[in-house]
Amino acid sequence: MKTILVTGATGFVGGRLVPHLLEAGEDVRVFVRDASRLEKSVRGRVEIVEGGLEDYDAMDRAVAGCDKVLHLAALAQAYVKDPKEYYRINTDAVKALLESAARHSVRRVVHVSSVAALPPDKYATCRGMSRRPTPYAESKTASEMIVRKYVADGHDAVIVRPSRVYGPGPWNDANGTTRLMALYLAGRFRFRMADGDVQANYVHVDDVAAGIALAARNGRRGEAYALGGENASMAEYLATISDVSGIHRRVLKIPPQLVMPFAHLCAMWGWCGGSVSITPAWVNNFLEHRPMDITSSRIDLGYEPRSLRVGVSQTLNWILGVGGGEQNVYRAIHRFQKSGT
Repeated sequence: MKTILVTGATGFVGGRLVPHLLEAGEDVRVFVRDASRLEKSVRGRVEIVEGGLEDYDAMDRAVAGCDKVLHLAALAQAYVKDPKEYYRINTDAVKALLESAARHSVRRVVHVSSVAALPPDKYATCRGMSRRPTPYAESKTASEMIVRKYVADGHDAVIVRPSRVYGPGPWNDANGTTRLMALYLAGRFRFRMADGDVQANYVHVDDVAAGIALAARNGRRGEAYALGGENASMAEYLATISDVSGIHRRVLKIPPQLVMPFAHLCAMWGWCGGSVSITPAWVNNFLEHRPMDITSSRIDLGYEPRSLRVGVSQTLNWILGVGGGEQNVYRAIHRFQKSGT
């Protein structure tokens, strides 16, 4: 049986991809920094190589003997003190991984990038606001250029670009869209930016996992595929949550010019070691019009994501039934449900 290597197996999407591959009968090896973070249900069913993306020797051991490599591991935090860290993890490590893949004659690499690697359909239009992408987005764009050179050198690789992913998983920056859902339900999301109803694309995490597996199997060499779901504005996303849950919250819109000073303060707080949820660059990102066309993914891969309504309903059931990282949010949700308010 041929082995598939998954990097980032303890992350938001990777945590759903590994069980998906195992259920399909694949022989899976994972490259993880901390094996204890793997789901107990998969630990005894996968081969484990421990190491970080900066440990190129460990990475090479993980790649050796694999038929395919699905590279999900990345730095996706909203803020890091040294922006160069995005390049060390999201770009330099990709180059090292591809060198190992070439050295060990890996048949196919699937590189998980991001919709943020592409320019938006429309940039933010507020006066004085920069069009510069986030350091995360820049590092992802750079990583795609490395993958394309790898293909030009005669190797096989496919790029996939997930959009705004939501669904069951860890409550980290990569899963901020689900956290927003829980905060809205709990009555703790009361303000949002007046964004002019720009659109983003929302996709369920299990559809992304399935799309990555399809890209490994059906993707055309050198192609880049959008792994999205449904295009919607933030207002439409919140309305879907409200409609599915029956819980209605009033959310006030704030001009972006008033949000920007707060974002600068958050960045200063991050420099001092605090946790940061938004930066000036991310303000711009949320004001950009970024719908997604998944036609080529449907045709080439056989990719068919669920609707936003279905995905939100399934995620809502998970939030209410499973619990997880932010117990105060879950308790608030249960309290609102019981009280009917």
